[in-house]
Amino acid sequence: MLEIRDLCMTIANERAELDILRNVSLSVAAGESVGLVGESGSGKSMTLRSILRIEPSNATVTGNITFAGTDVLSLEGEALRQMRSTDVSMIAQNPHAVLNPVLPIVNYLIEGMHDAQGMAKGAARLRAGELLEQVGIDGVDRVLSSYPHQLSGGMLQRVVIAGAIAGKPKLMLADEPTTALDVTTQAEVMAILDEFRRDLGMSMLYVTHDLDLAAAVCDRISVMKDGQIVETGVPEQLRDNPQHPYTQQLMDSRPAGIVPQETAPSERTPSQTAFSEPDANEGEPK
Repeated sequence: MLEIRDLCMTIANERAELDILRNVSLSVAAGESVGLVGESGSGKSMTLRSILRIEPSNATVTGNITFAGTDVLSLEGEALRQMRSTDVSMIAQNPHAVLNPVLPIVNYLIEGMHDAQGMAKGAARLRAGELLEQVGIDGVDRVLSSYPHQLSGGMLQRVVIAGAIAGKPKLMLADEPTTALDVTTQAEVMAILDEFRRDLGMSMLYVTHDLDLAAAVCDRISVMKDGQIVETGVPEQLRDNPQHPYTQQLMDSRPAGIVPQETAPSERTPSQTAFSEPDANEGEPK
């Protein structure tokens, strides 16, 4: 579904040129979930932005990005708009950066269905309500008429997920969608996202700095440092036999006392990962 080969990005300003991405190569098969983990500034988000061609205006991008057999870097105009509006969706790290603060939630949800899919506004509103119910939101009429500042962070992230899946995309790009949420809400949001991935047969590229969350929903994980992929493997392999020193550092930096969980990728949930298991007393991930 997605193949990236030797992707490089350089950003130039009046003083210097910065190498943001250096020969990044990764792939995501149809229906597969791949995690991209690493510290802040390692190039994870820029990799996602390159796929959608929304890199900074002063960036130079080289290499190859192929989505469903199409050369992404050669797309322009309507073909690029079509890919962004229906085939590939992105969940941003901060929902406030996506939602217009002066417009109600319903406007955000029906815009894509009305403009990109040609759905009548009445039908789009009904579909918006169904999507909110599917992501676990009650009182959808109230939420549709609410403004972003009137909803909690967890509800806003659910709204953004509802908008991202509205067009039934083939590929979901999730850029640290649970960073600002508490642990319980993180697990709930990721469970919703993973359920949609399985139901729709979507592929997903999931950016995070949380190894436990990546292991919960990803079939494979790529580790990124200084703009490069330094190691790729299944969660169990990265836990038991990391090959790169940086991967070992990530393993060692995790909280002590976490018990390994030998669970097949297809059976994992956010509270039952390859790196951790639920607290028997609290029923929540450590």
